[in-house]
Amino acid sequence: MRSETNENHNKIKTILILIYVPVVLTIFIYYGSANFYNNLTGMPNLADGRYYYFLSSFILLGLIPALIWFLGFKQKLSGLGLGIGNLKRSLVFTAIGLPVMAILAYFSSNDPAFQMEYPLFRGLIIDQGNIISYILMYGLYYVGWEVFFRGFMLFGLKDKFGDTYSILIQTIPSCLVHIGKPDAEIFSSIIAGIAFGWIVLRCRSIWPIFICHWALGVFLDLFIIYG
Repeated sequence: MRSETNENHNKIKTILILIYVPVVLTIFIYYGSANFYNNLTGMPNLADGRYYYFLSSFILLGLIPALIWFLGFKQKLSGLGLGIGNLKRSLVFTAIGLPVMAILAYFSSNDPAFQMEYPLFRGLIIDQGNIISYILMYGLYYVGWEVFFRGFMLFGLKDKFGDTYSILIQTIPSCLVHIGKPDAEIFSSIIAGIAFGWIVLRCRSIWPIFICHWALGVFLDLFIIYG
């Protein structure tokens, strides 16, 4: 009886996740963007538009899925990858990942396509007065991203589909959301989606990948701004 109840619970959880994913990503892309904010307020090219975008990611992709997980699915947030997990593995992957991210960011910063795209707030190229607050807000964006793809989707679907398929499933939308970015970034997002998913499952925590992913974005911006 208990196994049947758990199976039904997993089925309902899987259905809700697979419905939420396309709905929230559509909302995020159409109404969570800096362009939407700028058009709505009539204030284009301001840092506020990017902060709105970062907060949209944090709320739509991070906070709401965490609340669904905790209040709706009645599961611990550690099961979403928000706990410490395997601390030793997390430290090892973070120590290896940070220099790798720095190297990738350096080479990417020399690509004209990346120079045209980053930093997301172009005003930082001229004035770096708000760069610290920008970097911190940028971190909220990556929290939302990792909670959604490597937490809500990955951990939420693995009971139904297993580790391998859940990694591949979350890689699909995480790649497609990059459409419009430099082509090298889109193709590398496929590799990253698989590698990041594997690492998160090994560590049982999203935080090593959050740190590395955030570092990649920050390093890239800094190399372009000060390079």
